[in-house]
Amino acid sequence: MSHTTQRRGLDPNHPGKELIVLAMIPSQYKDVSGIGGAMSELATKMLEHGPNNWLSRNFTEIKVPNLGPAQGPVHWMHKYWPDATSRLLMRVVGHLSSVVTALYTDPRKVVALIEDLRGDWLARNREKGYPISLALSALVSDVHDCCQKTGFKEHTYLHSLGFFGKVHDLPSEEELGLITMCGHGLIATNRVRYLVEKIQRGQTSPQEAAEDIARPCVCGLVNRERAQEIFQRLARSRVPAYKA
Repeated sequence: MSHTTQRRGLDPNHPGKELIVLAMIPSQYKDVSGIGGAMSELATKMLEHGPNNWLSRNFTEIKVPNLGPAQGPVHWMHKYWPDATSRLLMRVVGHLSSVVTALYTDPRKVVALIEDLRGDWLARNREKGYPISLALSALVSDVHDCCQKTGFKEHTYLHSLGFFGKVHDLPSEEELGLITMCGHGLIATNRVRYLVEKIQRGQTSPQEAAEDIARPCVCGLVNRERAQEIFQRLARSRVPAYKA
């Protein structure tokens, strides 16, 4: 089960706009000798292939309790060496976490990542018996296309059938497109509406609003490009909730 299953707003008629890569190991294997290094190497490769967002990208902007006293030095490093800090954080997260995630807005980058992994990295870790799972979360057509181009075959699909029951009180479909970008529920409906009003007032931009909702999502799964487009549409279509 993935916390990306309920994402809304992707159009099958316009594929290739969003693909999420999730790498996971069973939690009981976290302390197995060598597996942390394998996950760290995987995390580094995910970052090298240019994701739009990724786990740990916002660690320099928010307080992360697990960083403890390292939070200050991380902020200082990011100020002077942002790229090196991102690489260091991704390696550390890969070594310590049982899950590593990244979001891509170009399918070619995901294909290149899979091709990269299927070489020496895959052979070494298969030989050692490390149970590292790699999952793609996207439109079915995009997942199938990536597998076809890399010579892999999908063995399982997890597909959401949507929301049922008393759905009339749900936010609008455009708002759900933003809210469901964080599978842990850290994008609030009222926050989205507040940011739309700020855009209408000229107090913030759609790009800044997209960054705002991406900040609390530690997993790094908010598609900032798609979020910016949705904020633009919401700001144009909604009647302003304030008096000019």
